[in-house]
Amino acid sequence: MSVKDRVAIVTGAGGGLGREYALLLASKGAKVVVNDYGGSLDGKAGTIARAQTVVDEITAAGGTAIADGHDVSKKDDTKAIAQLAIDTWGRIDILVNNAGITGRTSPIDDLDVDAFMRVLEIGTLGAHLMTSAVWKAMAAQKHGRIVYIASDGILGFGAGGDCAYAASKGANYALVRDLGRYSPQFGIKINALFPSASTRMTELSEGAKFITSTFFAASTCAPVVAALVSDECPVSGEGFTAGANRSARMTMATFPGHTQETTAEGYLKNWDAVWGKTEDAYVPTGTLDHVRYGVLNATGQELKVEDIPGLGVLSKD
Repeated sequence: MSVKDRVAIVTGAGGGLGREYALLLASKGAKVVVNDYGGSLDGKAGTIARAQTVVDEITAAGGTAIADGHDVSKKDDTKAIAQLAIDTWGRIDILVNNAGITGRTSPIDDLDVDAFMRVLEIGTLGAHLMTSAVWKAMAAQKHGRIVYIASDGILGFGAGGDCAYAASKGANYALVRDLGRYSPQFGIKINALFPSASTRMTELSEGAKFITSTFFAASTCAPVVAALVSDECPVSGEGFTAGANRSARMTMATFPGHTQETTAEGYLKNWDAVWGKTEDAYVPTGTLDHVRYGVLNATGQELKVEDIPGLGVLSKD
């Protein structure tokens, strides 16, 4: 493992999963900025005390860390977090975009816009602002590792409500799929983590609390993060589950489908083909691969990369 002497920023690290990530990275020799604004699950700011508690744990164990209490949803604050790492240790190698909230859930028939947006401000905008804040430093040194936290909640609980949490985590995965295909040219690898863990968030639901407390200790997710932020991480733009001492790739798939159709009635009549069989699933490597697969199945024509003018973003497999 090569995280020793690397400089890491872990947001939302004052408890739960973020604390586990920070503790493990520090135990492996990384120097860690422990960020946590000490806020509530509905997005109200608190104090730096939670972050400092984790820093005290790290230093007591012989590690190196510094506390930070900025709010990742504010651009100037994210710049200050990045600057703290640079001023203290001269560089930034690792960013774990862990900060997130469940929010104050509202019913779908009476959406609380402010509450919905606060979830996205912290979990998605905050993550992307942090990436923006560290980008120049990582690109200049031609080395960086970034992890965005997604959730298997994007697969769907069917619990109703405003779905803000799932929306923020789905957005994080989309950001990783796209930016993670662009970043390797700068020496930066970006991946997503889908953790299953017992935290203060899962305690809000009796079912989630039972499952996570029985099978998913938060500490079992940390080794996957350490692997993704190591020099040895072999991929970028991908997603991985973590929990119960297990990790596996999470991805999106498509199917051959029903083709040569022009009517809605025809698609409904042939719904089994539209739906597809599990054994026929195809996993695209990226947007262009998906487009080429669709053309091949729809027309029988192989769309060659060299024949496509001005590929733009589609070329970023």
